[in-house]
This record gives sequence, structure tokens and C-alpha cells, in this order.
Amino acid sequence: MSPAIPDSTDGPDGPESSRRVANIRARLSALGRPDVRIIAVSKTHGPERISEMLAAGIRDFGENRQNEARDKFPLVSLAGLPPDARPIYHHIGPLQSGSARGMPGLFQYVHGVSALGAGSPLETLMKAAERKLQGPDESITYLIQVRLTDEKTKAGGMAAAEIQNLNIFPGNERVRFGGFMTMGPENQDPVQTREVFHELRELRNRIAPGAELSMGMSGDWELAVAEGATMIRIGTALFGSRGPGPWAAQPNT
Repeated sequence: MSPAIPDSTDGPDGPESSRRVANIRARLSALGRPDVRIIAVSKTHGPERISEMLAAGIRDFGENRQNEARDKFPLVSLAGLPPDARPIYHHIGPLQSGSARGMPGLFQYVHGVSALGAGSPLETLMKAAERKLQGPDESITYLIQVRLTDEKTKAGGMAAAEIQNLNIFPGNERVRFGGFMTMGPENQDPVQTREVFHELRELRNRIAPGAELSMGMSGDWELAVAEGATMIRIGTALFGSRGPGPWAAQPNT
């Protein structure tokens, strides 16, 4: 059983966040994959924790609640950061029509598209992005969530059969297809988990070679990397235990 990860952000040898980041980067290098993009899943943690991770060299952050993200992101300290070190925000979780309208200008990546047709949340996102994003570099990249287990607790996701013959992905000037994401089985059985990640890689290789693969979390990211993940979504292994509910600004913040 893995030892508990302390919640303290500082230790006798320096910031705990820096050690955690360095540990994951060292393990990625040992696996021959230092290029894998680490998405620090910061949901329920305050803006000061994002600032700590920025200082430790992390640039990508994942949130799943739009209201929490909207209140939190403006409070993240960017002092002294060059433009190429500013945070990139990823929405983690199923994309819904009600929230899709508010994502342009807040998130740069969306990891939960589970429908592609007319009237889908993706179409809502594309229309909203055309209205709200103005700058030449402002855009959103989306990843299709693929459901590769039969677990009813896994919300959203397209079945592999729904997308295995696709060769055109919806998009416009502001919203672009980036790749695929999935989650491993809840039982974390290493054999089953690796099979799921392998299946997503094979699906990607057939229909969109070179596209991103967002797969792997704190408990199974090394298996995901071994199967070709280009993005891993790490929460507990970087931040420690998660808060009991959404982060909320205090009245004096």
C-alpha cells in the first residue's frame, strides 16, 4: 500500500510541491517519456496551490467546475512569470450544453466531448467560441472522451464503435480537435487498466495518428505512459488529499 501523501506544502528541504513535481518528472524520464504533459488537477484546491505548482514548473491545470474555476483563476499569482510560463487551463469532465457557453476565455482545453452531431454540447461550444474569442491565438482544443469500460459510474463518453470510422472531426477557427481521453477501470486492476489504455492508443492510431492521448491519473499514470499517453491528469500525487467540496473564495479574499 502506498504511503499517505502529506497535505503540507512545505517541508524541511523546501516546498513539498517542488519535490512532488520533481519526483513525477524523474519517473517520466526513467520511463523514457519526459515529453508527457502533466496536467495538475487542482479542483477543490485554492489559487495559492496553483501558484505553487506554477513556481515548480507545472503549466497545465485541470478543473471540473466552471463556477469554481471562474472565481479561482483571477486570484492565481502570475508575478514574474514570462508569457510562455502562464497557466493553461483544462476542463476535465463531461462537456454539457449548459456549461459549454461559458468555457471560451476560461479554458483552453476541454477533455470531455461525448457527442459530435448537430445540437451537441460541442456545437454550443463552437458557437460560443466564435462570439467570445477575438485574439489571433485564442482557441479551445477539445478531446473526445471514449468509454472503454461498462461501469455505470463513468459519466459520459462515446463508445469506440461510434468513432472508429471517423476521419473528419467537427471544428472551426476557434475550436479544434486535439485527440482522445479515457479513464481506467475503478478496480485499478493493472491488467485491465493497461488493456483499456492500449485500446485507446490503437483506436487513435487507426483514425487520428499523432493525436493526443489523455489517460492516466494518480493511481495508474505509469501504465498509461507505457501505453502511449501524451497527457496525464494528476491530482492527489501532486496536491495531496482533495478538499471535501468545491473551493470558494473567502469574504476577505
